[in-house]
Amino acid sequence: MENNEKINSKKKIINENTTVIDNNIIESPLFISSLKEVVEVEQLEKYIDKNRSIHRVIEVIKEDYEGTSNPKNYKNVPVVYRQWTDSKGLERQLLVTHAIPDMYTMDVWNALIGLYIQKISPIHFNNNKNTYDLDVNEMEFTLYELAKFMNKSTGGSTLDKLMKEIVRLNNAKYYSFANGVIFDKKKEKYLKSKTKGMSLILDCEFDSEKRVKDEKVNSKCKVEFNKLIIDNIRYQYIKYIDPKEYFALPSRGLTRRLYVYLKGNSHQSNGTKYTYIKRNFYVLKNNIPILEKQPSKIKERLKVPLKNLIKNGMITDYFYGDEDVINEQEPCIYFIFKGQKDEVINSLRKKYEEKQLQLEVAADNIKKDEFQMKIPENLDKTLEEIGFNAKVIKQLYAEYDKWEIIKYVIWLQQQQFKSKCTIQNPAGLLRFALMGNINLDLTNKDIVEFVENEQKKFIENKLSREEIVQNAYDKYVNEEMEKFKTEDNATHDIIYENTLINIEAQVDLQIAQLRLLEKNEGVEMPSLKLWEEFREKKDKSELFKKNFINSAKVLRGIMTLEEFKVEFGNDK
Repeated sequence: MENNEKINSKKKIINENTTVIDNNIIESPLFISSLKEVVEVEQLEKYIDKNRSIHRVIEVIKEDYEGTSNPKNYKNVPVVYRQWTDSKGLERQLLVTHAIPDMYTMDVWNALIGLYIQKISPIHFNNNKNTYDLDVNEMEFTLYELAKFMNKSTGGSTLDKLMKEIVRLNNAKYYSFANGVIFDKKKEKYLKSKTKGMSLILDCEFDSEKRVKDEKVNSKCKVEFNKLIIDNIRYQYIKYIDPKEYFALPSRGLTRRLYVYLKGNSHQSNGTKYTYIKRNFYVLKNNIPILEKQPSKIKERLKVPLKNLIKNGMITDYFYGDEDVINEQEPCIYFIFKGQKDEVINSLRKKYEEKQLQLEVAADNIKKDEFQMKIPENLDKTLEEIGFNAKVIKQLYAEYDKWEIIKYVIWLQQQQFKSKCTIQNPAGLLRFALMGNINLDLTNKDIVEFVENEQKKFIENKLSREEIVQNAYDKYVNEEMEKFKTEDNATHDIIYENTLINIEAQVDLQIAQLRLLEKNEGVEMPSLKLWEEFREKKDKSELFKKNFINSAKVLRGIMTLEEFKVEFGNDK
C-alpha cells in the first residue's frame, strides 16, 4: 500500500483502489468514542455560563423550538462540547449538536468518501490549477454498494443502520470556535462559527426500496457532500488509505480511529516514513478523542488497538515515555513504524547523551569566554601573587575589612581578564582602588552583591559549625562526668556535696548584691536569675551544674571548650 501511495503521489492520480481522508477527520475529534461525552443543552447552559459563542448557538436552537407544541424541548437536544489547547499552544473549541456522530458513523463516512472516489476515479491532477480535477459534490449509490464496500452483510438490519448513520451525518452540526477546529484549505483558514453550523453531508435522499429474498437492493440513494470537504480533496488537504485494509480492522473500540490518525501522521512531507512519532497523552486524547484523563486509563483504552495495529502492520512496536524513560518521565507514547522499541529507545538515549555532552562542552566554552567570580581560597597567597609582601599584607588587614579586600581582588581579576594587555603594576592598582578611587557600588554592583552573598553564607556556615562543636563538646563532658561517677564514686560525691555547700553559703549575699546593682545601675543582671533559680532548685539548678562540672574538670583533666575545638578540628 505504501508503494501505491508513493506512485499515486508522483503521478498525482487518485485511483479506484484507494481512498482519501480529510486532514480534519484525522486531526480533529469530530466523532465521539464514548456516550459519556454527550450531554443535553440544559446541562451545557449551566456549564458554559459565560461563553457568548455557545450561548448564541443555544439561542438559535431555542428559536427553532419556539413554534412547536413544547418549546422547552430544546433543552433535551444532545450536544458535545470540547475545549482544549493544541500542540502549538492555540485554544480550540468544538460544539456538536442535534445528532452526535460516533465511531460507527466515522466508518460510514469513510465508506461514503471511498465509494465516491471509486465511482469517479481516476481523478487527475491539474498542474495549471494546482488542484485535482474534481467538481462533483454529489453521489448516487445503493445501500447495498455501501455495505459491500464496508465488508458488511447486506441484510435489512445492516442497511437500515447505514441509512440511520447517513441521516445522522446530515443532522449533525459542527461549530468551530476560538482559533477554530475545521480547516478550509481553499481559503487557507479555520472556520469560525457564529450561529451557523456545518454538516459533513448537506442533504440525503433514500428512494423506496423493495426487499425480496435472494435479490439485491438496487434502489438509488443520493448524498450531497459539504463543498468544504470536496475542496479539501481538490486542494490536497488529505491523506491516502487503503479501504480494504481499513475495513479489515476490528470495528469495535478505537482501532480504526487510531489507524486513521497514524496513517495521517506516519510520513514526512517528502513521502519518507518516520521511524517513530511521539505524542503527549493530552494531545492524543483530544485528537482521537479519548474521554479518560489518567495515563493508566488512556493506556487501557489503547491496549487492544495497539495490539491490532501491530498485527495489521501499521506499526511495528510502541512504548510509553513514563515507563521506558529516555531522559525524564513523560506522559506520552512513541508509535514505532520501523524497527522495535529497544532499538528506538537505545538510539534516543544515545542521542540524548550526545546532546548533553555537546551542551556541557558548549557550557565549558562559554565559561572560558566569561569571567567567573569566586572567593579566593587563600587570600594571603592571592595577595602575594598580586605583588604584596607579608608586611604589606598585614597592613592591608589592619586598614581594611577582609571582605572589602576580596571585593577589590575580584575587581582586579576581572580587569586583568578583560584587558588585552598585561597590567604592569597590579598591586599598585589594587591599592589605588582600595583607597576609595574606585566605587564598586557604582561601577561593579554585581561584584559587591556576589561577595556580600558569599560573606552571608560563610557566617551562616560558621554559626552552624560552632553549634555542631558545642553540641559535640556537651556530649563529651556528659560522658566524662558519667565516667567520673562510675570510676570514682566516693570522690564524685565529696566534690558534689562540697560544691552544694559553697554555693549555699554565698546565695543570700550574691542575690542581695546583684539586686542592689540592678537598682543603682538600672541594668538587668543576667546572673541574678541563676542565683534565684539555685535558691529554689538547689542541685538541680544550672548554677550548681556549671560549678560542679568546672570543679570536676580540674580534678579529672576534662578539656576546656577551646582545647576541644582544636581536638575536634584535628579529627575532621
